Amino acid sequence: MNPAPLLSAAACVALAVGALAVAHRVRPAVPEGESPPEPHPVLASIGSGLLSGFILLTGFLVATGWAARTTGAAPPRGLYLADLAAGTAVLLYPALAGLPFTARYTTAVVFFAALVGYTMSLAAQLRP
Repeated sequence: MNPAPLLSAAACVALAVGALAVAHRVRPAVPEGESPPEPHPVLASIGSGLLSGFILLTGFLVATGWAARTTGAAPPRGLYLADLAAGTAVLLYPALAGLPFTARYTTAVVFFAALVGYTMSLAAQLRP
């Protein structure tokens, strides 16, 4: 069994949950009886755009990496760096958008980050 996808998933989980914990730690405490401030509505569209870009880029790298085994035409290395940057932005977004550090949201971030790490590893491993 190849451990690279599992290690990549674990690293992404550590990054996303660590960022969520740090953001929670440095965020000012909410006074008793008040609800935490809601993120600005514009942040929702930013997250959707980041995720869409990451999915398109990673899907392109997976498809062309797979096809390159027969055609010999591999994607440029710079696209893999762009995919890493997009993946990192997607993983840091929940912390930057003000997602609360609760068990419910942390569990969602863990599963999402594991999927991001696994797909980024798959894209890199399919490069010939």
